[in-house]
Amino acid sequence: MRAIRFPSKTPQEAWKFTVLLRILELSHEALVMGVVTTKRDMYYRDPELFLKQAVVDRYVDDLAYTLGVERDALNVAAAKGLVAGSFTTKRKDSSVVDYCSEPQGILVPNAKEIQSIQLIDVNWVLVIEKEATFRTLASKQYWQTCFAGKGIIITAKGYPDIRTRQFLHLLSTSHPHIPIFCLVDFDPNGMGIMSTYKYGSMALSHQNQNLAVPSIRWLGIRGSDILQMKDCEVTGRLKLTDRDRRIATRMLDKEIFQDGAREEGWRRELQIMLMLNCKAEIQILSSRDDGLEGWLDEKLLEALNEGRQ
Repeated sequence: MRAIRFPSKTPQEAWKFTVLLRILELSHEALVMGVVTTKRDMYYRDPELFLKQAVVDRYVDDLAYTLGVERDALNVAAAKGLVAGSFTTKRKDSSVVDYCSEPQGILVPNAKEIQSIQLIDVNWVLVIEKEATFRTLASKQYWQTCFAGKGIIITAKGYPDIRTRQFLHLLSTSHPHIPIFCLVDFDPNGMGIMSTYKYGSMALSHQNQNLAVPSIRWLGIRGSDILQMKDCEVTGRLKLTDRDRRIATRMLDKEIFQDGAREEGWRRELQIMLMLNCKAEIQILSSRDDGLEGWLDEKLLEALNEGRQ
């Protein structure tokens, strides 16, 4: 927890105190008016004070932690996730939302308002890093046409927001027999996103037990996927930047990435990434002869068959 004192001895401490009061003011305003605001909205209400979006992000989470509440209690939301698939939800007010009727996806629902989730012949759940990939699959209603059977696709458009993680956690605990897979870029950020879904984040460590999805499994893409592609198919392969290499090196130092630890396989992939000095985005799979859907059909069938053995 960050200690801020006022009156303070430095201009920096005075600025921090002002930032905290301004966030409290904006949160109080949202609560009184009965509206939900976002971190982004807060930032644009006073950009000269906050200086950058990361300041609002950090202090909103700190404030929630200090008060012993979740961010929703401050009427601050960051709903950005999208979901599509063969399921319905029954809300606590007894209303029912049919996600089958929204084949191209809608915003991830608030898990706190859900009484139950009813799956309709669902065999798998796929968490996708990129919004563009999600929209491509949703537009083709891949969750209905996949060779591995019906499923659910979900994206948080990059690093996951709390609402997406809460919903995924609820889905995994209420239907533990349904496997959840993760599709991310082959780069350090992609692996960081996957790690956040599975283990949680340091910033919200006090909430990780209600957000983490320990059962999530990595579908791809991996180094082997890139190495197996023909030369004409790897035009989307890029060299690691200095920043990428620094992130990968720091990740290798984490406990879960150590030899013999829980994610030893992740460690090998990071080492392959550094050795090849390359990264690749999910979109590279679209250049395959059978396209992204063909790759997904193959990998999902393979993963489901392994799970049945």
